[in-house]
Amino acid sequence: MIKLTSKNYGSVIQRQRREWPKYSTQLMNVASQNCKATSPKNVGSMKELWTEMRNQGIPGTLENWTEFYKSKKGEGLLIDAGQKIYDMLVKMGITWISLDMAMQYVKEVVYNKTQMGLGGEEMAVQVVAGYYNLPYRFSTPEEESKGIDAYIGNYPVQVKPHDSVFKAHVHNHADKDKVLFVTYENKKQVCYIHNPEFINK
Repeated sequence: MIKLTSKNYGSVIQRQRREWPKYSTQLMNVASQNCKATSPKNVGSMKELWTEMRNQGIPGTLENWTEFYKSKKGEGLLIDAGQKIYDMLVKMGITWISLDMAMQYVKEVVYNKTQMGLGGEEMAVQVVAGYYNLPYRFSTPEEESKGIDAYIGNYPVQVKPHDSVFKAHVHNHADKDKVLFVTYENKKQVCYIHNPEFINK
């Protein structure tokens, strides 16, 4: 088994993320909690929107999620949320965090953190494809019905949450002679290739 960690996720996540001044995200998080800027009431339910996107058969990549959210909600709600956070920071006496930083923080939460938390399967496929330096594509509905979640190169892949491996449900026991079996840990930058010998590098 091969474990892929945050350094392998870099090409998938970090190109969209920015460096924040020390303590700034913690302070913006507190401000957001105080004014409920990123609550479902203000920016929409991320879980509901994500489920709607996936039910339409749209793979949960960061790019797809960003475009889907914009198509459903626009960016006006994010601008309002950023303003709320900035106003709360001022009330808290914190003046060195700019309005632009507050706006970018909201996008970080809505786009990146939502996709990181809910898009574990898609991210795992991209990371493993990067590890093997092979192209990838997500499966069609017909392929999904056969237990294939994606293809890396010409190799079929099955992807599951890591804790599901320890459950008794029959669909969680992949045939490692027929598919590359990958698991991922929810909300973490970690995935595992259980039968790496399946792909001849």
